[in-house]
Amino acid sequence: MNQTSQQPSLKEKQSHGTRLFPCAYYHFCNPSHRLRVRHHWHEEVEIVYLHHGSFKLDINMEPYGTDRECFLFINSGELHSLRSLSMEFDEQAVVFSPSMLLFQDYDSIDESILLPLTQNKLTFPRFLDQTSPFFSAFRSCYQQISHIFSRSKETLITGEQILTDDVISQLQIKAGILQLIGILMEAGLMCQSPRTESQKITAIKTVLSYITDHYHEKLYVQDLASQVNMNEQYFCRFFKRSIGKTPIDFINDYRLNKVIRLLETGDAQITEICLECGFNNMGNFQRLFKRKTGITPLQYRKLYLSKKSE
Repeated sequence: MNQTSQQPSLKEKQSHGTRLFPCAYYHFCNPSHRLRVRHHWHEEVEIVYLHHGSFKLDINMEPYGTDRECFLFINSGELHSLRSLSMEFDEQAVVFSPSMLLFQDYDSIDESILLPLTQNKLTFPRFLDQTSPFFSAFRSCYQQISHIFSRSKETLITGEQILTDDVISQLQIKAGILQLIGILMEAGLMCQSPRTESQKITAIKTVLSYITDHYHEKLYVQDLASQVNMNEQYFCRFFKRSIGKTPIDFINDYRLNKVIRLLETGDAQITEICLECGFNNMGNFQRLFKRKTGITPLQYRKLYLSKKSE
C-alpha cells in the first residue's frame, strides 16, 4: 500500500497487478517490524484482512482502531493510512481495479452492480467482523483467493506485491472477487449512494500530491500552503490535525522512506542518495535517518544485504 475542482495528481504511483490483470495480493506479518503504511490513495478497491493484531487506521481523515479479526474496505479514491500497534500482527490485502470485473457483453449484472462499482456509485462497507452472520463465508472465499495467489503456477513477487500470470488462476481469482461482492450484496452491506469527498480531503490530497512530485527539491511550508490557498499558520495546524505530523516531519519521513528503498534496491553512494531524495545537509540527514532506524545508512544497507543473503 504508498501515499496521497479537479482531482489532484497524487495517487499511489505503484500499479497493482499488471495491465492485463490489475489485481495483486499483499501479506505482512514481520515480527521484527511494526507495519506502517503512510497516507495515500489509489483508484483501485482494497480489501484488507486484519487476521490478528492491534491496528490504528485513518480513512478520509476519520480515525479507527481495532484489535479484532475483521475485514476493512478501502473504496476508490479514499485517503487512508494504517499502522500496527503490536509486534505480533498479520495483515493481508487484495487490491483490484473494479473495471477488471466488467463483462464484454453488457448485462444486468454490469448495469446494476459492476458499472456503478467502477463509477464509485456503489461502495463497500467500512468493516466486516465476526458479529456478521456472513463473516465466515466471506473469510472462506477470501482465503481461497489468497491461496490461489500463493500457489499459482506462475506466481510473481514484485516488491511487496504477489501477482500471477497464470490465466486459470486469474479466472479463479476474478470469480472469487465476484463471489465476495455477491456475499456483501446478499448481506445488504453495499452502499448505493455515492460518497462525496469533502474540501478538506481534497486539500490534503493536493498537498500530498505536491510533496510526492517535488520531494527531491527544496520545499517550504509556504509552498505547500499556497497550493490550497491557506496562510502558513493555519495550514500547519490543519495539516497536523489531518495527518498527525507537521508538514516538515511528513516531508522528512517521506524522503527517508525513499532513501531506504534506494539503499535496499541499488548500490549508489550514500551522499548521492541523500541529495537525490531532497536532503541537502548530510549531517541533518544522518541524524534523521538514525532517529528513524536506530542505525546509520551504511549500517542499514549492510544489515539489509546480510539478511537478504540469508
